[in-house]
Amino acid sequence: MHEIITLQLGQLSNYAATHFWNTQESYFTYSDQDESPVNHDVHWRPGVALDGSETFLPRTVVYDLKGGFGSLRKINALYDASQEEAPAHLWEGSAQVHKQTSVEPSAYQKSLDLGTPAPKLKTSDVRYWSDFSRVYYHPKSLNQLYDYEINSSIRPFDKWSLGRELFDSLDKEHDIVDRDFRPFVEEADQMQGLQIVTTIDDAWGGFATEYVERLRDEYGKTTIWVWGLQTPVPAARIDQRRLQLANTARAVKDMCEHASMLVPMALPQARLSSNISINMQSPWQTTALLSTAMETAGIASRLNSTSSGSGLQATLGELVSGLNLRGRQTMSRLQMTVVDPASETKQDTRAPESGLDDDKAGEITKLDTDLFDILRPKPTPGRRNMNGGGGKPHLFGQTITTRGSQQVMKHDEDEGGDSRQRPRAALIETSTQRYLTDRGFPMLDSFPEIYLDGSGKPLSDSFGVKTSLSTDTSVSAALNALRTTVASSLGVEDREDISNELADFAEAYREGWSSGSDDDDD
Repeated sequence: MHEIITLQLGQLSNYAATHFWNTQESYFTYSDQDESPVNHDVHWRPGVALDGSETFLPRTVVYDLKGGFGSLRKINALYDASQEEAPAHLWEGSAQVHKQTSVEPSAYQKSLDLGTPAPKLKTSDVRYWSDFSRVYYHPKSLNQLYDYEINSSIRPFDKWSLGRELFDSLDKEHDIVDRDFRPFVEEADQMQGLQIVTTIDDAWGGFATEYVERLRDEYGKTTIWVWGLQTPVPAARIDQRRLQLANTARAVKDMCEHASMLVPMALPQARLSSNISINMQSPWQTTALLSTAMETAGIASRLNSTSSGSGLQATLGELVSGLNLRGRQTMSRLQMTVVDPASETKQDTRAPESGLDDDKAGEITKLDTDLFDILRPKPTPGRRNMNGGGGKPHLFGQTITTRGSQQVMKHDEDEGGDSRQRPRAALIETSTQRYLTDRGFPMLDSFPEIYLDGSGKPLSDSFGVKTSLSTDTSVSAALNALRTTVASSLGVEDREDISNELADFAEAYREGWSSGSDDDDD
């Protein structure tokens, strides 16, 4: 069934993943005449509830800190996560029970439980990611870590080393990969890969890198795809910003070594496109944009080949092979454009959509929202930092996904349509894969109104999205800039190792690297 198992690490990642699961849930069809464009078996696991009814729940393992789950409990309407009681003979004295005040479910959650029309969600209504979740989770999916508390100013979970230490202590006590992750792997018939959603500029980056290393040891040849989120608003204090960059450098270094593909995702610090309006202080809103790009860029891995208009399929491994042409190109750049449905009736269908560049063969597709910014903020574009060697950035591998926009799909079909077969002459230079589906991105009542039409009104129906994942020489520039910037923030014992590793990964994105050319050497 080509299952994908998801691993969610931390508060911001769980916000993004909640949007992702809400979107997946919207693809379910309940009529024999309607067939979903998505193969639900990829991300959903069948089961049986306490009352004997069949269930379909996410194939995911969720971690968050104490207090991070909000009103979400392991006990739900489908399963009873009963806990073993301590044997009475171990304690003969009287017991005094202290209970923490439970979090009241949001009005949105109450309406879902009662089956009544949901109230319109506002930013102030969303306190936790569980406040807008539309899905049930199996009790085995939910793992609360009590060593740290969410948003604690006394003991913040903000250093890469803290995440690594937390993983090591939990792993020594429980072997958490075996306890938490393996049961989902054993349920899969033909697992195509693992999808990890984590932040990389805080302590969760350290926790994630340890987890990825263990997963690589356990499942050596399995594709491990990492969505590496970054804090939407960089820290205001210089010392905190340096810490975030040092965390990012450590996470990138380890992820690039052990993961099959790392996709860093940061909201642009420059002005966003005119059809996007976001409250940068709201994780509900900021992760909605990140999830739009994440869900669209990976949709080919779950498309249903038997459904009309479902487009060309690809496993996570095939997506990786189209991007990592040289063996060590394990980090890619993600861009996105949202298409206003109304604009399609006003423009010539032969022209590319506003915000899109023509996709010329061998050239990087440029979209209006660039989510690749590991330096925060990225350097001013210049001759050297655009590609690490001067001139126009060179493309190695690119995956373009277009959904829901007939105009852009027509343009992409004219440019090549199914081009997953890489031309023999381009084996050592460029590869472009294209995936198309007529299913637009659904606008759900759990999703914030961040996308606008041409008149500035929020989009209320499904809409088109185009994404581009690419490996190109701008990645080399970003890695070198990160290496140079964080060198002074790293300890002496780590500085040389991290700097050398980042330099090696940057070299893999240098034009002429495979041919031994010295033209681009500094």
